[in-house]
Amino acid sequence: MYRFGEWLKENRRLSGWSQVELSEKTFGEISQPAISQYEQNRSVPSIADIDHLARAFGHTLATVPWNAIDFGYGAKHSVSKIERRRFDLKELPLADSVRTFDGKTYELHGFIGIEKASGEAVQLTQLYYRIRTVVCDAHVLAKRKNPNDELMHVKKRKRVLQ
Repeated sequence: MYRFGEWLKENRRLSGWSQVELSEKTFGEISQPAISQYEQNRSVPSIADIDHLARAFGHTLATVPWNAIDFGYGAKHSVSKIERRRFDLKELPLADSVRTFDGKTYELHGFIGIEKASGEAVQLTQLYYRIRTVVCDAHVLAKRKNPNDELMHVKKRKRVLQ
């Protein structure tokens, strides 16, 4: 696994482009200084910027190697000793996947969710209020029974069959 900046720099160099040329390939949507920040892992790109960069390299969001890229949100953490409290948006990047009330499952990569069936990429801020179940290390971490309820940590972790 490597950091997003390493992936970006490697693809840019394989394409034989400078940072300025890559910026031009994004039709000016991403500046050279932003590309420099991403390559140095000093900044994390938005989903829109990842889309522009992927397209410059001939990829789509669905073909970006999400499982090989670390977006720098930290390692998945142990979820023992969880008390019953609200599950915050900031905790989501530490989970593995979420399931929504409409039955879709999204693999999580930092603050980006990739829908398993279609490969659609969405920001977690767009998913948060649609999430029914949060899974980490094959265990249910948080749930909500109804769409209008708060997303809450579960008291007793249940193993998820895969």
